[in-house]
Amino acid sequence: MRKLTEVIVHCTATVEGEDFTVADIRAWHLARGWKDIGYHFVVYRDGSVHEGRPVEQVGSHVAGRNSTTIGVVYVGGVVAQLRPKDTRTAAQREAMRALLYRLLREHPGIRLISGHRDYAAKACPCFDARSEYAGLLDIAPAAPAHSAIGAGVVTGQGLRLREAPNGDAAVKASLAKGTRLSIEAQTSDWLAVRLAGGDTGWVARAFVKALV
Repeated sequence: MRKLTEVIVHCTATVEGEDFTVADIRAWHLARGWKDIGYHFVVYRDGSVHEGRPVEQVGSHVAGRNSTTIGVVYVGGVVAQLRPKDTRTAAQREAMRALLYRLLREHPGIRLISGHRDYAAKACPCFDARSEYAGLLDIAPAAPAHSAIGAGVVTGQGLRLREAPNGDAAVKASLAKGTRLSIEAQTSDWLAVRLAGGDTGWVARAFVKALV
């Protein structure tokens, strides 16, 4: 695994309200002669998070700073006449924060979250990432991956374990009432959890009771 020290946030510079996929972005980048999509994670407008280039591989997203960084991009970033704008939906904002929190915990060497604009004469990602995410560095200390912040139990039958903190994300499993979980991260509505067998995913926070 390469040494990781920073996450750099981007926008796709596509018009507000329009949807694009990993496949679309990969095609754009391949047309430039790159070997793959340049980003490691893509956050869709619905808040679902999709993997791009494997984290183990050096990305292509900021000239001169790719070797030790992870590139995260959200779909959007401009309006009519391609004017820069922070077009993130509420779902994107929440999903990006949860993703960054997870990356900080999984890769304790990361101690900085920046925007593309911090290293180039660009508006991208159209907001101040360093300021917005500064607090994450305090609540996600450099700790071994998979360290739990709490435990919980499922309070309803058939709670869905999803791949991302979004109601439309792919379902990985259906959990029985009484299933115990290790909680590894949280947003206002979702919990990142680990099951006893090692499986991980996201569940709706409203259907999990915290254990003391």
